[in-house]
Amino acid sequence: MDESVSPLAGESTISKRTSLKDIFGPSGRLAEQLPQFEYRPSQLRMAEAVLEAIENRHHLCVEAGTGTGKTLAYLIPALFSKKRVVISTATKNLQDQLFSKDIPFIRKHLFPKLSVTYMKGRNNYLCLKRLYEQKEQLLPFQGADEEWQALAAWAERTETGDRAELDWVGDRDPFWNWIDARSETCLGQKCDLFDRCFVTRMRQRAFESDLVVVNHALFFANLALERDEIGKLLPDFGVLIMDEAHEIEDIAASHFGRRLSNYQIEEFCRDCLNHLPPRLSSTVGRVREAASWLFKQLPEQEGRFSLNFFRVPGGGLQDFRERLLGPYQKLKSVLSLLFSEMQLLEERPVEWEPLVRRLEQLSLNLDGVFEMDNPDHVYWYERRRRGIFLHVTPIDVAGLLKEELFARTEAAVLTSATLTTEGNFDYLRGRLGVDGAEELSVPGEFDYAAQSILLVPARFPSPKSPDYFLRALRLIRQILDLTEGHAFLLFTSFQQMDRFHQALQRDIEFPLFKQGERPKNRLLDLFRETPNAVLCATASFWQGVDVRGQALRAVVIDKLPFQVPTEPVVAARLNRLQRDGDNAFVKYTVPNAIITLKQGLGRLIRSRQDRGLLAILDSRLRTRRYGELFLRSLPNCPVTDNMDEVRNFFQKVASPGLGRT
Repeated sequence: MDESVSPLAGESTISKRTSLKDIFGPSGRLAEQLPQFEYRPSQLRMAEAVLEAIENRHHLCVEAGTGTGKTLAYLIPALFSKKRVVISTATKNLQDQLFSKDIPFIRKHLFPKLSVTYMKGRNNYLCLKRLYEQKEQLLPFQGADEEWQALAAWAERTETGDRAELDWVGDRDPFWNWIDARSETCLGQKCDLFDRCFVTRMRQRAFESDLVVVNHALFFANLALERDEIGKLLPDFGVLIMDEAHEIEDIAASHFGRRLSNYQIEEFCRDCLNHLPPRLSSTVGRVREAASWLFKQLPEQEGRFSLNFFRVPGGGLQDFRERLLGPYQKLKSVLSLLFSEMQLLEERPVEWEPLVRRLEQLSLNLDGVFEMDNPDHVYWYERRRRGIFLHVTPIDVAGLLKEELFARTEAAVLTSATLTTEGNFDYLRGRLGVDGAEELSVPGEFDYAAQSILLVPARFPSPKSPDYFLRALRLIRQILDLTEGHAFLLFTSFQQMDRFHQALQRDIEFPLFKQGERPKNRLLDLFRETPNAVLCATASFWQGVDVRGQALRAVVIDKLPFQVPTEPVVAARLNRLQRDGDNAFVKYTVPNAIITLKQGLGRLIRSRQDRGLLAILDSRLRTRRYGELFLRSLPNCPVTDNMDEVRNFFQKVASPGLGRT
């Protein structure tokens, strides 16, 4: 049996003669089942294009404006096929929405026997073997014994082993790192708890499912590890839907590269000391010392920097390859020595095999990072608090995706509300290598001309001007007074966010929240529940956030979201385009910023009843030639630099029948 075939495909309440019009049309099945259903021609058009792509086995890029109802528009036609469907999303919010809202609706009304598996990365699941073996190692943590008892009790009753069931285990809880089901420590079928393993059971459910819901990080991690039977999670599939496809390039690049961190080596050494004979302890200690020497050569400031060249005080450039060559060779030497000593062991503990596998992977990653002569890769490092991460990342993933993904997938649908710039898919095609795909852009169902107004101040200081902050702060205060709070203030950096937040705390009477104060979902709940609230946020709130109704009346963006040109991966992409004779600013920088800006502005209008202000406090939209490219790509709404016009807009929409509901 073809493993990409859906085991229960075709068993539905829909006959073969049922058309998509019978489902999405004005009198269709959705209209019958949804009391507030509104017929959307763009939704039907998208659904027909998705079905045609699947039936004819070609790829499709489809931009579906906000309000299209794109989730049902791709999900329902995909389930008409007799192939297993994999849906991949960039954000957990959309993953949760699919699994808890859209799929139950489809199962109830259209496909009652539909089987679905929700898959996350392995480190989201409990490893039973590590739980029982690591108890003594966990005792140094304060309260660890109580946590272990609670986890052991939960392990006996949980069906999934998913940490999301534990509201008392935080995202960065060090306790969980000792007991998660990461592939590096997995014994596979040699584990005596293999049949009870939560990852084993999840994989089995996926192989028996019609539909598998994942995220991009898991999907590309699986693609990179598909030859590794322990690392591989996904079954074969016939249809791939990639929602939020504008995120694919960066996520794919991170998984097609290599990474080595001080945390990885420290955890490896700790596990070696726990499971290997004491006579190897000396060599393990030498690995620790060599790794420490290597990582200490890197400057202490936090951030992302090139491994090849680093700008030092005074403006000069320093080549790190010379400084790191000796420590690299020393670490490589002691890793080789440890490998040889492990191979000579006569009595090998059951953990020997995953430790050898991890040692081989560490050596490969180390060599990959210090290869430094492949022109198709960028070599860089990142320091975050105590963590130091060495990276090698492909500069261009288009060729890799074309060969490893699109050439081996029958039908892939790439969709998002933001895929085009200036009305075409050229940027997406070039970055993702999906050259031969069909293309479709369907408009959203919202009337931006009536529902919104865009404020772009004229004669405003440049974001780099020393006068910018105070002028922007004054305008933000005016906007908040007009909207009585109810605003997202979206910034392009944490530094900018903190500066404005601190100033606004002293000046405004409205409840003021800031990203990082609480978990993201809790922060959004507070924003929705708190009258007149204002939220200051950065990149992670520019997309995948849905606040409807009275709670949100304005989205204010401090400046155009250009990527930092000195960030190592961005710099390498720009240099590659320049080397090939392209205008990197026009071909990469501007389209990338347009898509990000469209995502940020898309937070405002989420339903036909919504009304509000979009404000971009960046005069370059008016003064620079490329500003027109941005404006042509944004929703078709009135553009003004006059606060009186903004006041008139809100007076109008506050009239009976025109305001938010």
